[in-house]
Amino acid sequence: MTSVSALRWKGYAARLRRPTAVQLLYGMLAFVVLLQIELVFSKSVNWDEFFHFSQIHQHLLGRPAPWLQAPFVALFWWVPSLPGDNIDHIQLIRLLTLSFEVAAVASIAAIVHRFSNRETAVLCGLLYATGGYVFLHAFALRADMIAAALLMVALWIGTCRPLRSIEIAAIILLIGLAFVSTIKTVLYLPAFLGVALYRLEGPGHRWAVAGAVMLSVLAGATLLWSAPYLPTDGFLGIVRDIGDLGRASIYRMFSGGIFPQGAWLVRQIAFAPLLSIAILGAALYACWPGRDSMERILSLSFLAPLATVAIYRNAFPYHFAFILPPAVVASWPVVDWFRRRYGTITVALLPLAGALVLFVVEDRNILSRQRAIQTGIHMIFPVPVTYIDNSGMVGDFPRAVNHFASGWGLDIYFRSGEPIYKKAIEMESVPFLLANNVVLQQLFGDADNDAGFLPDDEKILRENYVRHWGAVFVAGKIIPAGDQTTGFEVAIPGVYTVEGGAIIVDGTHYPVGSLIELHRGLHKASGTRSTDVTLRWGDKLRRPNFAWPNGPILSAY
Repeated sequence: MTSVSALRWKGYAARLRRPTAVQLLYGMLAFVVLLQIELVFSKSVNWDEFFHFSQIHQHLLGRPAPWLQAPFVALFWWVPSLPGDNIDHIQLIRLLTLSFEVAAVASIAAIVHRFSNRETAVLCGLLYATGGYVFLHAFALRADMIAAALLMVALWIGTCRPLRSIEIAAIILLIGLAFVSTIKTVLYLPAFLGVALYRLEGPGHRWAVAGAVMLSVLAGATLLWSAPYLPTDGFLGIVRDIGDLGRASIYRMFSGGIFPQGAWLVRQIAFAPLLSIAILGAALYACWPGRDSMERILSLSFLAPLATVAIYRNAFPYHFAFILPPAVVASWPVVDWFRRRYGTITVALLPLAGALVLFVVEDRNILSRQRAIQTGIHMIFPVPVTYIDNSGMVGDFPRAVNHFASGWGLDIYFRSGEPIYKKAIEMESVPFLLANNVVLQQLFGDADNDAGFLPDDEKILRENYVRHWGAVFVAGKIIPAGDQTTGFEVAIPGVYTVEGGAIIVDGTHYPVGSLIELHRGLHKASGTRSTDVTLRWGDKLRRPNFAWPNGPILSAY
């Protein structure tokens, strides 16, 4: 008995010393997640992450905030109440968002395990987690990873679980939540249709599914057509909001021609070559003669969402975290062949090495500049004030105009023909402007850019702000030297500090350093001015004791 026990113990010890391939794969996945956690706290914040965080604050301030395509507002509204600054809060939300990537990886592995072995299943999960821009953006403060996780869990239920009433209800709920998170959820429709056809055995059932899809498409088209004619209040008002969002999104999603973001696609392929080869091989394998027709339909339906990068206008790097999971599932036969041909660990080391390269070359200097800007602005304005910028970079301050001063935001702006910046300034005091993109910078000669603003907006922005610190412009007027009486119009009312020299305004003499209360409207500067005089908003507004940081303040994803 003693010798038998000793042999068993030696066997256990040997297994402990020699981890299985699956255990090594789990260890690699854990290592990848640890790398991403480091990036959570070191990677620069992208412009749309700032925007999404500002939407949370807009909601908390009681200002208009979207209820569609903004799941982070409902999920993370409590984060700003915690200690820390804006960037600390964004990093916490990133860390929480990383859990959705883990759920997507688990769903990929679980679906693949339905058709293959555990090694191939976990290897597919690793391919996704290390997959180029997925590795760099799966934790970003966006709706993409949240929606992808919801949809992949729904696909796992549909593919692997019994289709009873509770499972079907869960699938519908998950798809509904994903659709509220982002309208891009419709891009997953082929995958769900393929699963439905695969799981239903009878031809009559399949025809019923096809008919339901056709009715859904017809209902969607009717909603898009009728949305502008629906009432704006009550339940129909909500339906109208959904329809209007759909119309705008379809234009935005599919108005860029063929491969509108082809350069990013090329980089994604270069960053994740093994994954790209596996997906291409999966497409060829699905079409290869001799495949079972339903298996072919299922494979092609899982690959179909990724094909939309050929026409989807917003196929930017972060989009791959959303759109790749079904294609990774479809690639399992090729991944399995690689695993059997070259060995599990050898294959796994290739994507892991690619992720390590991306991890090492990531520019970590931009984040320190972003922190410096946040600190500097809060030194200038200890109490939040309303401001104008491109993307809500100072999230805890209220924005006067809550949209982008670039891209789709400017497209909508010019189509409307409405001077929204002028109207916003007329409605409330907007003491500062952060020129954090070329469209705003060109107002003050800091950039040469063809895009601009409507004439009324350009005039009010250009004439009512003066440089204060770096790209921070505050409300102000520069009255030129001379002895002629000069009229000037103030668009932002409040207390102003006299700088540069004495001045007579509206018949009252103000020495340098004095304060002057200026109401909105016309004023008159008279007397002799030996130098240009600046009227700067605020009571001797503070400047940070450090320089505006040199170098880029945002990265190209």
